[in-house]
Amino acid sequence: MYALTDLQIALMQVLWSRGESTVVEVQEALQPERVLAQSTVATLLSRMEKKGLVGHRVEGRVYVYRAEVTEEGVRRSVVTEFNELATELFEGDVAAVVSQLLTAAEVDRSDLARPRRGRWR
Repeated sequence: MYALTDLQIALMQVLWSRGESTVVEVQEALQPERVLAQSTVATLLSRMEKKGLVGHRVEGRVYVYRAEVTEEGVRRSVVTEFNELATELFEGDVAAVVSQLLTAAEVDRSDLARPRRGRWR
């Protein structure tokens, strides 16, 4: 399972969209929403590499990072983790889980129709 923080997901989204990026490119892609030092981005990517989430190749003196896990794989992992927690908290009552989700978020009719059409994005 991939237990990613909000910031780690943001870094992964940069790599998923670009394919490969240097620390500086990741840092720039996250601005202005997230102002991070290059050293912070480098440390996060290094830690994520140790977990098998990203990999790198060396180009001159620069590391070029790439995602080692797919966005779909991370989504499945999050849903699996959520399902396990929801099953425990709601004692397997799927209707109660859905009701709680609908109460917690603004949902319009088109959002509700999408799962029926098989379109999740």
